[in-house]
Amino acid sequence: ITASDTHELRRRVLRDDNPTATLDWPGDHDVTTFHLGVRDTDGNVLATSTWLARPDPDRPDVPATQLRGMATEPAHAGTGLGSALLTAGAARCRERGDAVLWANARFGALDFYERAGFRIVGPVFTTADTGLPHRRVRLELD
Repeated sequence: ITASDTHELRRRVLRDDNPTATLDWPGDHDVTTFHLGVRDTDGNVLATSTWLARPDPDRPDVPATQLRGMATEPAHAGTGLGSALLTAGAARCRERGDAVLWANARFGALDFYERAGFRIVGPVFTTADTGLPHRRVRLELD
């Protein structure tokens, strides 16, 4: 999908339905960035994710990708769409030679990432965009 295809879910799910939220994020249009999504049969985007070639803050010496903007339509949460995006994105990262996949995960999503094999690393921090506590999570791909 395109960066603009992610905007509606980003606004509603990740930015508390804020009509003035910035939805076009730094890195969205970098040549190495890709966006994955799941659409229903009518073409509606049900889940999104953004994958940026960025070093892991703790391991800047290895090829890595930062996962951002994971969002699933609330009515479809828990149905496996997010897991499907993680599986597809991680496979693509491995293909391009990345050794690490990392994300800044909201507290409410930590269990999801742990079930997918990510480890929680680093201290709790709050993001300026959301005001919510996060932890960094990491998945070793090699």
